[in-house]
Amino acid sequence: MNMNQSALIIRDMQMEDIEQVVKIHRRCFSERVSLFSALHPRLTWHLYAQYVEELESIGKVLVDPAAGRIAGFAAGTLRAGFQKRFLRSHFFLVCWYILLGLVSRAVVWKLLARAIFGSEPFNAYRKNPLQFEKTLPAGPVGYFMPIAIDPDYRGGGNSLRLARALMDYFFDLGIVRIRGNKIDIHNIPSYKLFVEKLGWSCFTIENQCYIVWKNRADEGKPQGDEEGSQPEKERWIPRLMKISEISEVAELYMRCFPDRVNTALGKPYLEKFCLQALLEKESVVVVIEDSFSKHIVAAAAGTLRPGFGLRFIKRNKCFFASCLFHGFLKSSLIRKKVFQRIFPFSHKKSKSAFPQIDQETGQKIPQGTRLNHLFVCVDPDWQQKGLGKLILSYFMDTLFKMGAKRIWGCVETTNTASFKLHQSLGWKFQQTSEEWFTFWIDAPKDW
Repeated sequence: MNMNQSALIIRDMQMEDIEQVVKIHRRCFSERVSLFSALHPRLTWHLYAQYVEELESIGKVLVDPAAGRIAGFAAGTLRAGFQKRFLRSHFFLVCWYILLGLVSRAVVWKLLARAIFGSEPFNAYRKNPLQFEKTLPAGPVGYFMPIAIDPDYRGGGNSLRLARALMDYFFDLGIVRIRGNKIDIHNIPSYKLFVEKLGWSCFTIENQCYIVWKNRADEGKPQGDEEGSQPEKERWIPRLMKISEISEVAELYMRCFPDRVNTALGKPYLEKFCLQALLEKESVVVVIEDSFSKHIVAAAAGTLRPGFGLRFIKRNKCFFASCLFHGFLKSSLIRKKVFQRIFPFSHKKSKSAFPQIDQETGQKIPQGTRLNHLFVCVDPDWQQKGLGKLILSYFMDTLFKMGAKRIWGCVETTNTASFKLHQSLGWKFQQTSEEWFTFWIDAPKDW
């Protein structure tokens, strides 16, 4: 079946796709090549489920909507060591399926013997990529993992289209270099796809395998070439944040809010917080870039799904506990908040009238959650220049385009400037406690 590529669509991999993805994996990667093809299919299911569940990883699928079939898939990650993370999180499951394979299949013995006693030239690249790439990446790196097309759908440029979709995802996040998986020296189709058609750089190791990588600069996609960017002649450019700018946004937040708990928890905490807001599909971080200095002068973050802070803590329990411990030792603010949690009778409770259900949209607002927009901040050196209104307006438009019907916000009663800013853009407000005003705004009717 040589399906016309225009009839197929590309979207993010979902949990319900994995059964078909596993079948394609086993058809495309023989059991002599992939241990996952030799072992029970359930183990392969867990492998691809990790691409869906991990915040730093991504899977893309090529879908034939007419037949309701997955025609191909590609996957990648922003964080090196995916296989090690999978082994750690599924250690007993992997051991169980390997034991079953050893009992029932001779090919599993061969694959394990080759893995334990054979030499793997690709390991040298994993340990020291710059030994082969020669040039340092100018920013964050992404990792292109497996790609496979169902044999029934090969031809018509489907593999090229799928690979480019994953590349564009990485580059749109601000990744400056993508590193590919190992390509066997005899795998001519993969070599042609990455090296000849997509223009990836290539190096041969011990005449056994190719390593490939692709720089954003070679793709001709400049950092400022983003959808929604304004013309270069305008100084202030509102756009989506890039992964390479997380550290700068964290520093900006700390300068704007020196007395907040998030700042007291430290810069690494804020960086991981911003990373989750960037990668969550329901969340967004927008920034304003000064086109003269190329610095970020304002930022805002928000989510379509309230409870972001609770999701962050659940996803990063050990990391959060570590930040909280160090913050407790260094910051009196953290100690005060911890004691208030432990001994609630030790401080005066403020009366709160924050709603639990948004009556107009029917949205459930989790207890302790006050806002859809997580923060709005402008560099203290660039305040009083209209940047607050610009970043908040762009942030509102972005969330409305993502499907928000109403945006909730929260402003401290002492923050007069933020109060006036929200009010000037048409936000309604109500004082819901002694410390907070609650603000909200509805999407325009024409959205």
